[in-house]
Amino acid sequence: MTDSATTDRATGGYASAVAAYLKDRADADAEIRAADTAYRDESAKLADAVESARTSRDEANRSSVAAATLVAETDKAVAILWRSLGDFVGHRRTGPTPPAGAPDPDPDTERVRARLERSGRLLALARQGELPIEAPRHTEATAAAIGAATGALAVAIALGVLRADDTAVRQALAALTLFLGIATGPIVLGVWLSWQYRVRPRPGQTLACVGAAVFAVCALAGFFMRGL
Repeated sequence: MTDSATTDRATGGYASAVAAYLKDRADADAEIRAADTAYRDESAKLADAVESARTSRDEANRSSVAAATLVAETDKAVAILWRSLGDFVGHRRTGPTPPAGAPDPDPDTERVRARLERSGRLLALARQGELPIEAPRHTEATAAAIGAATGALAVAIALGVLRADDTAVRQALAALTLFLGIATGPIVLGVWLSWQYRVRPRPGQTLACVGAAVFAVCALAGFFMRGL
């Protein structure tokens, strides 16, 4: 009876030891798998971080090269535009090429190039005597004064022609002079606006000039030539 109990206790102890061993081994395997999974996850995250850093570095290098290219291109274009402006208005007025201003906090390559192209177009228009701007409001009054002056000058010339010899040829020449006086007003206006403001006559200015010329011709011709 004693030997049997001892055997049962030994068997039970062995079974418990085996069960504990298997449990410990299962726990160890679980920990190893967890550690392996964590290692693989961390390795993947590290690889992603490295790849992201490389991508950022490559983008930064490309941005740096693009920025350097844009700076060189802009400096060259600005120097050319500034020399062209000096050729147009005089190098004494422009002076040396101005230094670069404050950097743009949000540079945009397309915006910079668009500005350079617009500056080039404006300079080309200025050389042709036109800028896409409006002249001051008082230029309409000046246009009317120019028209009245050319009309009055035409009447004076026509009066001189008729007083010299009142023949049919002279009368035709005097009438032609009056028409030319009206037509000369817009031409003089265009020359003045181009010289003063680098713009061309607008419709309102042209109408004011022609209207004043017609009024001056009609009024002065009717007053001075009625006795001829």
